[in-house]
Amino acid sequence: LPLTTDYTVQKDNPAYYINELVESLSIKEHYLFGRPREYDLGAMMKLVLFAYTRGVFSSRRIETFAVENLTARWLTQEQMP
Repeated sequence: LPLTTDYTVQKDNPAYYINELVESLSIKEHYLFGRPREYDLGAMMKLVLFAYTRGVFSSRRIETFAVENLTARWLTQEQMP
């Protein structure tokens, strides 16, 4: 049974400001080394910045954070690292 998360962040949430900041950067650089990226670079930057504001610094914990936190899912558009 697929469930959709119809969720929007309030404007006083730090995730809203992080989203606005990263979107204003307009990242257009393509990764030239190694294998192609599976995830949007801007979405991953949003996730890392939001995780840092919540005190999550380990890459493994950030991965779990992205799965369990609804606001993190909103930031990454349901992309799971």
